[in-house]
Amino acid sequence: MKVFSLQQQIKELSWLFKIIFYVVIFIGCYMAFAPVEGGIQTKFNDKALHVLGFFVMAISAQLAHPKTSIIVLAVGLAFLGFAIELVQAYLPYRSFSMWDWAADVLGVLVYFIFFGHFLKDKS
Repeated sequence: MKVFSLQQQIKELSWLFKIIFYVVIFIGCYMAFAPVEGGIQTKFNDKALHVLGFFVMAISAQLAHPKTSIIVLAVGLAFLGFAIELVQAYLPYRSFSMWDWAADVLGVLVYFIFFGHFLKDKS
């Protein structure tokens, strides 16, 4: 009888989770670099979108890279958020915001502190 193992299922589907992760990153960057007028950003609270977006990125990062340390994933996503803010500083229709970056980091931390241990690879 085969025993169900969540970690084994994640490893078997890691190719799919990697595709999802990089699509999520692409969509997040597209939204961050596109002009704000008429986009989803104008319909919702900006900071809530940052928290939610990086929460989703954290989930997909852990699923895509199950053997990678949570700390490495969290730091990498925090750097991504900061890099996005740096790029926005040079876009004429966007601006750099430490509060946006703080919301990004909050989304990552909320996921890894409260939910990350459920999918952590124990091996």
